[in-house]
Amino acid sequence: MKVLLTTLNAKYIHKNLALRWIFQARPNDCHVQLHEYTLKDDENRIVLELVEGDYDLICFSVYIWNIDPILSIVAKCRSCGLTCKILAGGPEVSYESSDLLERGFDALSLGEGEESVWEYAHMLIKKQSYEISGVMTKEHPNQTLRKTSLAFLETLDDPYFMDMDKEDMGQRYLYLETSRGCPYGCEYCLSSTDRSLRMFSLPYVLILLEKLSKSEVKQVKLLDRTFNADPNRALQIARFMNEHCKKQIFQFEVVAETLSEELLVFFETEADPKRFRFEIGVQSFHEPTLKAVGRIQNNARLQEVITRLSNANVVLHVDLIAGLPYEDKRTFQHSFDTLFALGASELQLGILKVLKGTALKKKQEDFGFVYDEHAPYAIRKTNWLDTLELSSIEQCATAVEKYWNKGACRFTIQTMLAKGWCDSAFVLFERLGEAYAKLPRPYAPQHFYQAFVTVFKELDAHHLISCLNMDYYRNKKQRPPHFHEDKCTKKERTKIKELAKAFGIASFDLDHYADMVYGYDSHQYGFLLIIYPHHEQIGKRWFVNESITEIKEWKE
Repeated sequence: MKVLLTTLNAKYIHKNLALRWIFQARPNDCHVQLHEYTLKDDENRIVLELVEGDYDLICFSVYIWNIDPILSIVAKCRSCGLTCKILAGGPEVSYESSDLLERGFDALSLGEGEESVWEYAHMLIKKQSYEISGVMTKEHPNQTLRKTSLAFLETLDDPYFMDMDKEDMGQRYLYLETSRGCPYGCEYCLSSTDRSLRMFSLPYVLILLEKLSKSEVKQVKLLDRTFNADPNRALQIARFMNEHCKKQIFQFEVVAETLSEELLVFFETEADPKRFRFEIGVQSFHEPTLKAVGRIQNNARLQEVITRLSNANVVLHVDLIAGLPYEDKRTFQHSFDTLFALGASELQLGILKVLKGTALKKKQEDFGFVYDEHAPYAIRKTNWLDTLELSSIEQCATAVEKYWNKGACRFTIQTMLAKGWCDSAFVLFERLGEAYAKLPRPYAPQHFYQAFVTVFKELDAHHLISCLNMDYYRNKKQRPPHFHEDKCTKKERTKIKELAKAFGIASFDLDHYADMVYGYDSHQYGFLLIIYPHHEQIGKRWFVNESITEIKEWKE
């Protein structure tokens, strides 16, 4: 039997671990190929390759982000006369998906497919029809979710260092799992449907990490739902990563308030902060909301842990979810402002997705949920948030990503909040989001910064522009166009040049490669002097005080 394992990844740098596990579990009597596409690949080319591949079975790995294009591909394949069996597996088909059997698929793999997929293949080889645990067909519409023994998986060749991946190991993420399942019961999450936690043996994990340490992999993302579920085990693994995997950066999800003191101190004092990145799902600080979704959260301890990790310069990615029960705009703003003040590196503001199979979906009528019928099932209205409020929060989320997470205006935003120009981070980003939504598409970089000035008209324009210049002229290799009309006078430029020459900056550079704009640093307004080098390198910056009597190199 000729079998294809395939999917559409979000980007080339991503790899599908589920397909690699299934590939490593393949039986000898099946000729198996594994080929990944991306969402940007041409659908017609994919269809042509699938039709011309002459496969007996095609297996798709389906997620919330690729279900629609995969459905389109399958429909086109069928219209082109493809008659082979097509199976779909993955989180997006494991629940409430029997309708897919009417849309071009012959079978659905429910749960983990390392064994059930091949049992289905053998059934096809035998040309028989019988029930298989974890496989749904029209003839056998069972809904049992299959689990695979981790002890069995440990007997297989590992899926992390396959020959097909060796050539570009350094250019793509490596997804690693040291456990499956989650012990928590958050009702908006698919992991809450099965609260059993299974762990790969520690010797097995350490052998993998030893291999990893000798590889060219740079970015490692752990798929564990809760890395610190077993604190002692987590500490052993993290310590091994820190001591042996010197070339890799690790990213994992933790439940911050349950982080043991020993593990926390390790990341504060022993671990290299440049090589660890935490994902912390806060979701809300509103107690009625947390209770309604079955989330047990010690808010005081959570804030302490995030603050301590931030102070230790650990990269933190923290999440909030808008649209949860009992969370109106006022309480959501409080959650956002509380979390933002803790100093995490990145803040993701997500809109609730009402996922198939979750306990929250079953209570949708109680909470007045109105949401998109198609993936990603984003909430549009609740009993506590109307459509306009959720739309405003979505714009706020975009502004957080563009102006904060990407580092575009961090200095300005921090200064505005510190000086009290805006007393709520949420309101600041909400207003920015509204202005950003009105920008022309495509927009130039200067338009991006002009939006800032446009939306905060009540502020002193000179002071705001002085702060924005500190962000705008960062990391530029050549002089950018000005985004405002507040420019230094000829007299000011002459005095700055004289001071810079006395400081040792070459006259030639000042005459040919310099830019001078208003700036702000250390609670004082003044000027920013930038020298753009002869070659493609980032310009060097100096700050000059307002009276143009002092100059110093400016570093954030």
